[in-house]
Amino acid sequence: MMDGGARRVTAHAVRTWHFADALRRAGHEILLCTVSQNLSKADPPTQFVERREKGGIPYDNVDMRIGDMLAYFRQRCDAFQPDGIVGVTTEPAGWVCHMRPTAPVWCDLHGWVMAEAQLKAARDGNDDVLPHFWFHERAVLRRADKISAVTHAHRFAVLGELATIGRLNRHNVHYDLVVRIPCSVDVDSIRSPSDRLILRRLVGQDNAFVVLWSGAFNTWTDPATLFEGLEQAMAAEPTVHFAATGGVVPGHADAVLEEFQARVERSPHRGRFHLLGWVEAERFADYVAAADLAVCADFPCLETSIGVRTRLLEAMAHGVPIVLTRGTELSVELEHAGAGWIVEPRNPAMLAERICAAARDRAMAARMGAVCRHFVEEHYSVQRTFGPLLEWAEHPAYAPDNALKRLESPTIIEATVNRMDADARALDYAEDIPAMARAQAELARLRAKWPLRLWRWLKRRFR
Repeated sequence: MMDGGARRVTAHAVRTWHFADALRRAGHEILLCTVSQNLSKADPPTQFVERREKGGIPYDNVDMRIGDMLAYFRQRCDAFQPDGIVGVTTEPAGWVCHMRPTAPVWCDLHGWVMAEAQLKAARDGNDDVLPHFWFHERAVLRRADKISAVTHAHRFAVLGELATIGRLNRHNVHYDLVVRIPCSVDVDSIRSPSDRLILRRLVGQDNAFVVLWSGAFNTWTDPATLFEGLEQAMAAEPTVHFAATGGVVPGHADAVLEEFQARVERSPHRGRFHLLGWVEAERFADYVAAADLAVCADFPCLETSIGVRTRLLEAMAHGVPIVLTRGTELSVELEHAGAGWIVEPRNPAMLAERICAAARDRAMAARMGAVCRHFVEEHYSVQRTFGPLLEWAEHPAYAPDNALKRLESPTIIEATVNRMDADARALDYAEDIPAMARAQAELARLRAKWPLRLWRWLKRRFR
């Protein structure tokens, strides 16, 4: 969670808090468990379970590197006896399903991980990472009673996956198995920053125009376009500075930031690039609110067309204008509404031009910031987006096909309702599918040999 000195202010943490707080505000009793995101070598294991609290909600923070995380979750769940279970973001949602729960399950897929897995595989130069992501995604597809997606495109991607395992069946024809809950902001909690000058002091220039990047340098980030756009803007406008509050995703996208840093080190303007790393959660809002412009540069890829950018929503909620590359569903909405500035992907000159225009007309930039805040309040506030979850939470229910499976198996996952469903279930028990295929081929070869064929004929003949 974004509390207690946490430094990795991630969209997953924001999303988890929004789900928990929305349920709490609606009057539900919740048992909240989170998983430590301190996965770098600089964060050694300390204790398996840490009791913490945020906003009046007590929770258990679990370090998955130390103990049996799933066993602990099962134990807590059995003692709590919930009416429904919610897994927020893909891996936790997958863990919920691997627990084999007997209560109805809501799974939140915070972005389409298979599209992100494709990007990571391309950077790694092999596809070895794909099964890791599919392990969690597939568990959700097989067991979830309700799934939330972050964009309309993401919703249809998940529906396509569900079709491949038999979940788009006759029982669910009138049931919305996948609904959209976009990445959101809690506009009611946005406070005035305690330190509006924090970035001015960091860059050392009172009249600086500070362009902010917040969050991870993820696989979909285009470091070349981001750097070159900033470099050109700095060359044309001496007040432009760049600050980044964020960094690598350990073990996932280290090379993206490394590539950006290497470019900065060679730049004649390197003194105006301020790579601050992950900042304390308690100070994060100050950094965002103190910026003059927030920026995001994406690769034109599948993840971009399906994903969303929480970091930009946070900036807009603080009244900070934004500039982003075209491609995300959010960029299309913003362009239509005239909120923020949209530039072409892989076009650093266009990015630089927009940054310079905002730096030279700060009153205009401030007006755009007000437009951005109004847009977020109208379309992306938690108060407007969490209706589907709260409606389900009033009476947690099984998906129609899962309700039928439950009659056969309390944990649902062992039962099936059609041939495709049965095939998907069979794969659950196939730890090594290529080995299983080789065994089948060997069995077919043995069955074709004449002694076995003769024996089978004699058995039928003299039965």
